[in-house]
Amino acid sequence: MLLAGAAAVHAQQPAGAAASSAPGPETEIVVEGRHEGPRMWKVRKGDHTLWILGTISPLPKKMVWQPDAVQEVLRYTQEVIPAWPAYGIGANPFTALRVYIEWRRLQTPPDHLPLRQALPPPLYARVAALEARFDPNDSKLEEMRPMLAARQLLTRVFDASGLALQNEVQQSVLRLARAQGVRVHQDKLKIDDPVKVLKDVEATPLSSEIACLDAVVTLLETDLGPMQARARAWALGDVDLLRRLPHADDRSACVAAVSTSERVRNLIARAQDDWLIAVQDGLARNRGTLAVQSMDRLLGESGALAALRAKGYLVEGP
Repeated sequence: MLLAGAAAVHAQQPAGAAASSAPGPETEIVVEGRHEGPRMWKVRKGDHTLWILGTISPLPKKMVWQPDAVQEVLRYTQEVIPAWPAYGIGANPFTALRVYIEWRRLQTPPDHLPLRQALPPPLYARVAALEARFDPNDSKLEEMRPMLAARQLLTRVFDASGLALQNEVQQSVLRLARAQGVRVHQDKLKIDDPVKVLKDVEATPLSSEIACLDAVVTLLETDLGPMQARARAWALGDVDLLRRLPHADDRSACVAAVSTSERVRNLIARAQDDWLIAVQDGLARNRGTLAVQSMDRLLGESGALAALRAKGYLVEGP
């Protein structure tokens, strides 16, 4: 969704700084071969165990993930819990058609302005500098609304830098679970009125969309090297390095952009809360449960691991 391109501002470069320096693209990250990623956390309640596989995005696009440890854990697991719920809008074909029409309307820039006119000139210059460095032949960006341009720019820069925005690790875990006959606990987040949700997103103030794009541009100008290092550390299973590496909050500004609607804020909160509820239910119900979650939501004082410790569970980790 739109939220996937989110990035928060941690260090603001002077306007036009990227354009004036115009360095070449970052060296492509190379982490080829087969890698297992980091060891899993264990959460215990009596003789029941929850294993948690922490993931990150982006990851090296040439990496081949070797899931030997996951396959071993699946031998003792009755249930697998994905990081995010599925989204449901009901089976009414008229609702699906209205959602599609609203989604197409969402692609249209506010007031039909091209990106050059929608953005402040200094920000547009920074966007143009990144586009020239990493994807000079992309003509689509100019016709996109700022939030969608942020997602497009993020994807293009990552691809040129040897990174993949799409996280395939969870999909591999789910395929392995189904192949081994392990139940997948897939909550469905029911969206009662998806057309109104899309209308709320479409009504995002232009200033908020610009803040989202500004944050993504800042992330790409200042944090591409650390992101490459984090991707390499994950592939090599180096959790200590992952904890030490600087990491910008890669969602806040764009989540805030679409969260001017209470309806959207509630959906995001429900999606986050449902995972914590599901893993606690799994611990109570199963001798063995395997869950997947992003490192960003696991680590830190307000992360899911701290929340589980606070509830009295024994948490052991890499």
